[in-house]
Amino acid sequence: MAIRLIDPVVKDYLFHDAPLRSPLNKGVLAVLGAGLVVLAFFGWSVLTARNNLFEILLWVPYSILGSVLAYLVIAFLDRERRVRVFHFVTILSVFLVTGPVAAFLNENSPLKLWTVGFFEEGLKILPVLLLAIYLPNLIRTRKDGIVYGALAGMAFNIIEIGSYVAIALHDHPVLEALYMHSTRLGVWGFGSHIIWSAFVGLGIGYAAESKARGWRKWKHAIVFFLLAAIGHSLYDLGGSAVGMLPIAFTEIWWTGTGFQEAFAIAGSAPGPVRDGMKYGQYIWNFAFIVVLIVQIRRSFAWENKLQVAQMAEEDRSIVTPDELKQVKGERLFFKRRYGGFPKATGNKIVLYQNLLAMQKHTAALLGARLNDIEPVTALRDAIRALRGTQPTKA
Repeated sequence: MAIRLIDPVVKDYLFHDAPLRSPLNKGVLAVLGAGLVVLAFFGWSVLTARNNLFEILLWVPYSILGSVLAYLVIAFLDRERRVRVFHFVTILSVFLVTGPVAAFLNENSPLKLWTVGFFEEGLKILPVLLLAIYLPNLIRTRKDGIVYGALAGMAFNIIEIGSYVAIALHDHPVLEALYMHSTRLGVWGFGSHIIWSAFVGLGIGYAAESKARGWRKWKHAIVFFLLAAIGHSLYDLGGSAVGMLPIAFTEIWWTGTGFQEAFAIAGSAPGPVRDGMKYGQYIWNFAFIVVLIVQIRRSFAWENKLQVAQMAEEDRSIVTPDELKQVKGERLFFKRRYGGFPKATGNKIVLYQNLLAMQKHTAALLGARLNDIEPVTALRDAIRALRGTQPTKA
């Protein structure tokens, strides 16, 4: 029996009028994908030049384990219209293809530390950009862009940590290698790569919300990419010390640790320098973090307002008065739950309602008649089927 990766109703919503359905666009995407796979082959050759593939992959589970909490938080933020299979499409695309391509370009750059931010931020976000272009119903808001950008950054961080730990083991014991490079996970797995990619994803989210074309549509994505790329390159050029040193010096003073003793271990054991390496990235990325937090909150509030407006037009077979009240009261970290249904059924009704609201909003932006939008009818019928009801008057 075939396993359904995507709910048929959700699939109908995602692929409705998607450019990916065009044979020409499929061909263009296939050619681009093939080119990236070829470059990824050379990228994996770079990654395995100092370590065999097994040595790198041996430490990938460790990197994944350190990223679990970050993934759970990101997935929760995406709960409004979450399609989990595309989380893993994004992660695997970066891990297997675009991340290694970035490694290849970095290796062959004449100015590695100056170009690293541009190559890595560009290749990390490429799968997210392609999803936004070819499957636009997947990424419709700023929050969507942040979520998928963060997932791309997480994937890159996982392969990078595995590679760096494997390299460090040539000259250091296991614990020292892990202490040094686990700092890249940051807190709960939220390291710099997630922050930078989420910020660029925010720009793509702005484009997804925009009705404009050309530069006006994509200006935020371009500017945010440049800011993240420059911030990344400067960090690698020595900007990391801006956050690391104040934390290390403060902890040295507070704990009375010897200065030479603290710096002798260079982050390869617990102590002020390692703490500086772990937490200093948040000082360097402070402006990015503030913008992301503010925009996540604003984007959720905007989408919630949209849901209320669109659901208020529906009859009781789609949303009951009590459910509409719950929609109005939903908060960023508190998902609405409907009583009277098994948990899975209630969650599916919530998902279908959210998809319906976004589809109606998108139709209004495009000036399309709702009767011509197949997913609108399909989502309404699916909600009624879950309730076991028929259309009624409000």
